[in-house]
This record gives sequence, structure tokens and C-alpha cells, in this order.
Amino acid sequence: MKRNILLCALLLLGIQLQAQEFSKPKEIPVKGNFTNPVASPDGKYALLTQEHNHGVYLLNLTTYDVVPISPNTGIGYGYTWNADSQTFYFKEKGEKEYFSNSKVKSYSIKEKTASEIDLNHNLLPSFNGKNEIVVHTNPFTLQIEATNLKTQKTWLITSNEGQYYNAILSHDGKRVAVHNGPDIWVYNIDGSGKGKLIGQGIATSWSNDDKYLIGFLDESQDGHSISNSEILLFDVENARTKKITSTENQFEMFPSLFGENQVIFSDENSGKIYVSTLKL
Repeated sequence: MKRNILLCALLLLGIQLQAQEFSKPKEIPVKGNFTNPVASPDGKYALLTQEHNHGVYLLNLTTYDVVPISPNTGIGYGYTWNADSQTFYFKEKGEKEYFSNSKVKSYSIKEKTASEIDLNHNLLPSFNGKNEIVVHTNPFTLQIEATNLKTQKTWLITSNEGQYYNAILSHDGKRVAVHNGPDIWVYNIDGSGKGKLIGQGIATSWSNDDKYLIGFLDESQDGHSISNSEILLFDVENARTKKITSTENQFEMFPSLFGENQVIFSDENSGKIYVSTLKL
């Protein structure tokens, strides 16, 4: 227990505690417990899932209606939006299939229909329907790679030893944020140069101008259950971290930036969804 507390303290030493201006979070009045919200580019919708990535749900951020899209277990991870905000993508497996056999489905909000598309589900998290280049973890080497979907050419991005995960492509497609243990690194998409250590935590979203990453850092006193979690803002250019929430009873996680620096995030303690505005 003391070791875990000491580790958390060490991680927080590099965090500047003066918070950015963060408006008082507004609770989204939805029934049920949800997590991992990902807002559409136009800010009109958000994708949600439930505990253990159970199911995919579509939240209308104007009416607060929640529409169940798929009830299957374990599929609420890695879903992503088309750049037009009218289509989103998620993975789904058959009842007797393994997750490695998952197929990618495209859902049209206008038509209210889902159809299978020809895309490896491992490439899904950085796919927006229009980009030719996607980033992903090689499941065998645990390094981050990029693939050109048009030419099928694949190349290595990370060059250091480690087990990398959760690659997040920048909006301009020139850089990628990756994770290696508790560390967040940013690499050039073409694999040139060395990676840059940005901070520690879990990054979940780039700002529209690609100058910042937003994410969170959770804590555990027993090494198993979460005892707290706060939202962090990472200044990519200066490699500085700022803590932008500080609460005892809320476990803020999975923040997603959209619109004019608006943030949607989940409270893992209550299963509620909140929105706020961040002044960068």
C-alpha cells in the first residue's frame, strides 16, 4: 500500500498543480451508467459504452437521448467517428467468435443502419473514414506502426525498447501520441527523429490545433481498485503537464475534446457523463 502511494506521489511530482480555467462540469441527464465517451467532430453526438466495454450507445448531446446500437460485450473499445460526424465505426464479433475475429461495422445516423466494411479491427482507433494513413500496435512486436490503407505499405514508428499501446493520431496526421508503461511519447508519423517524452498518464484526445493532449491519471491504494482519478492537460511542445480537476468523490476519466475546447468525460465512480469547457 505504501509503495503504491509513493509511486503515485512520484508520478505527480512532475505535474504543475495550477489548473487551467475549467468551467464547472455539467452532468448529462441520461439514465444508466456509462463510460468512455467519444464526441463527434461537430459536437452533436457522443459514443458511449458501459462497464467492461459492454455495448455501443449513441448519445444525442442536444436532446440527451441514448440509442443502443449494439448490445454485445467487449465491443465498446476503439470506436471512432467519420470526419463528417454522420457515420461512426465500431467492432463486433459473432457470439461464438473470438475478439481477434472481430469485424468493423459502419453505422449511418441518418439511415439508422450498420454495415460491415473491409478494415482490420486493429486499425480502427485511428480511422476516420477519409484518412489514408492509420496507426496501430503490432500485436507480435508491441511496437507502433503506421499503414497506408491505399498502398498497404507499413512502417515502424517507435524505435525504442518497450511495449507500446494506445496510439492516437494527431488531427493533421503528422504525429502520433503513444504509451509505454505510464509514459506518454509523441513521435513523427513518418518514423523520423526520436520520440519526445510528454508526461505520464493516459492520453485520450488531441486538441483541435494539435498543441495539447488531454488525458487522465488514476490512482489505487491497493493495486486493484481505483481510489481516485483526475484529468490532465499535456502541453506537447513544452512537455508540461497540468492537473485540471481535483476532486475526492469523482473519478474523472476518458476525457474527449470537441468543438471550441469543450470536454466530455466520465465519472467512473458514479457512471455519469459530464461536459465542461477548457480555456487553453
